[in-house]
Amino acid sequence: MERINENEAIRNLQRYLRQLSYEDERIPRAPVDGIYDSATAAALRAFQEMEGLPVTGVADLVTFERLYLRYEESRQRNSPPVPIAQFPRLSEGYALREGDESFLVRLIQYALGELELSYDGLRLVPQTGVYDPLTVEAVRGFQRRHGLPETGEVDRATWDTLANTYNRTFGGYLSQ
Repeated sequence: MERINENEAIRNLQRYLRQLSYEDERIPRAPVDGIYDSATAAALRAFQEMEGLPVTGVADLVTFERLYLRYEESRQRNSPPVPIAQFPRLSEGYALREGDESFLVRLIQYALGELELSYDGLRLVPQTGVYDPLTVEAVRGFQRRHGLPETGEVDRATWDTLANTYNRTFGGYLSQ
């Protein structure tokens, strides 16, 4: 097992304190530089006081474990919800097309229907879960609008464009 060096341990301590300082202004923001200085000690003392721990400015085992616990709780509260990956990860050559029936088709129909409310020229598609002729036409309209090949099928490029457009429009999880 590789041992963590002292600077990295201090950097982790500072990272945890920094995260908590965004939620509670009583914790001063120390730099995350791996140097245990007076700013880091002040932030740690503030944390210890808030937690009812002995205020020493030293990260003993009890302080560090509590700090890590509070850090993880804060990260969970402040991170975006985990998205569900719908489109196959190994998607080369994969496409949804007329006749397919699945939850993924229903999701595509839902996204197209929601975007239809915000974009002219998209056709409302009932959410049946069946890739029918109405879905083919709605996908072609979406592809046309976004400069994609108008195949009427949802391949990886169409899926990515649809997902990113939906996410930007409705403020959901933002893909890279």
